[in-house]
Amino acid sequence: MSTRGRAIQLGLLAVVGVLVIVGLSVYAARDNLIRYTLNPGRAFASGAQPSAPAYELSSSWAVRTDAGTQPVDVFFLYPTVYFSGEYWNAPVTNAAVRERLSRMIRPLYADPFAASANLYMPYYRQAAPYSFMGGTEYGRQARELAYKDVSAAFKHFLKHYNRDRPFIIAGYGQGALYGFKLVADMGPQERSRLVAAYLLEVALPLDVTRNLATGTPLCDSPDQTGCMVIWHSTTQNARTEIPRENALVWNPGGGFDATRGRELACVNPLTWSISGRAGNTDQNLGSAMLSEFAPGRVTINRGATSADCWNGLLFTDITPDPMFLWSGPRYRDLFPSNINPFFADIKDNVVTRIEAFAAQKAGPPPAADGTPVGDPAAPADDLPGPLDTPPPADPQ
Repeated sequence: MSTRGRAIQLGLLAVVGVLVIVGLSVYAARDNLIRYTLNPGRAFASGAQPSAPAYELSSSWAVRTDAGTQPVDVFFLYPTVYFSGEYWNAPVTNAAVRERLSRMIRPLYADPFAASANLYMPYYRQAAPYSFMGGTEYGRQARELAYKDVSAAFKHFLKHYNRDRPFIIAGYGQGALYGFKLVADMGPQERSRLVAAYLLEVALPLDVTRNLATGTPLCDSPDQTGCMVIWHSTTQNARTEIPRENALVWNPGGGFDATRGRELACVNPLTWSISGRAGNTDQNLGSAMLSEFAPGRVTINRGATSADCWNGLLFTDITPDPMFLWSGPRYRDLFPSNINPFFADIKDNVVTRIEAFAAQKAGPPPAADGTPVGDPAAPADDLPGPLDTPPPADPQ
């Protein structure tokens, strides 16, 4: 090889080496790059804000079951599907948001509930990802705006669509954060119709659940009703300091506060208890991932993972990729996964709780002789009263 050819070859190798080094550096720093890219770069109140949805319009609902055939409704709040720094809150007309909800979120996350309940999924101006990457006041304001939409949608749902039916509140990620606030703000009349609240992939300290949602405990059995199912999943190799230390949650005194190492609420989706008892893979009815061959369908894989609540986090055996692969390890928990590890377990448990709720509302079973408990037509001999006391002695 000539000297000139050797020089060209060495030059090409040098260029490739530089590109590899740059590529590795970019990959290692992708969390910081993502954070920089998603920063709106302006104050919350400056610039244009997305328009508020009008919930009397069908276009403000991703799904609205006008002719509900099921005896129970589910009000579903989707996770973070907006991946942009253009706004602090996502426009409900954003085409990418709507496509992701239709293609991924509904079949993978909403359908386990919709299989046995009428589905209502409102669009809302969800907080942009940067709102969850720090504790800035602008991020807090973005959350408040998102909850304002969610609260308005829920009130409209109760007034115009629910028709006093029992209902479920379900949410993932930031949708679960707002779903919890709905439960906390719920009055006695609505709470009496709450079958359960499934608030998944959200970090909620135990003391917050007790102090804010005082009338709604954590679920501790598969058929308990009027309770909350909460977990935030992770794996042995995942970075977990964000949910444990830096996740912002509702503060009983108003606004938001960081988790700050407090014990998190965790209901095991394989045992449906908070006892800390682990569930093995044999108990997993099936995880789900989007089908490669049928759009809008999922593929079920039974026995895919165990589940163990430890230190407030739900440890699983699988580490599914987030919706946005380039999100980096630090922020992967902010986005929904392309696998729902407990798809079939949730679907089955929703049926169990609905049946338990219906049985409770039907009243106690009849007595052994067939007489309903508390029936005013019960025989007089079975009722306490003056005849049960001896007559007074004759005066002498």
